[in-house]
Amino acid sequence: MRYSVWNNGTRAYDYYETSEVANIHADAPPRVSGSALGATPDQAAWPLPSGARRIGAGETPEGRIASIGEFGGVGGITDLIIYGAIAYGAWRLLR
Repeated sequence: MRYSVWNNGTRAYDYYETSEVANIHADAPPRVSGSALGATPDQAAWPLPSGARRIGAGETPEGRIASIGEFGGVGGITDLIIYGAIAYGAWRLLR
């Protein structure tokens, strides 16, 4: 089955593929506990299966739209660095 994950760095979709067979009908989307304003696309997308391998990129999505999830992929590493810098700054300030 093919999955598409939005990549903000390249402003395109990264394509991933798994060995699972696609169903004719997609399962229900994951339940989202968004704020009063709604949910981000990453929160509303299906999670990318752990065995998926990257097969390319393009301007339009193919297959199921997915999300790498929290602390996964480049966006997740960036978030981890930002949170780490905030924690380090708070520690330096409050010690």
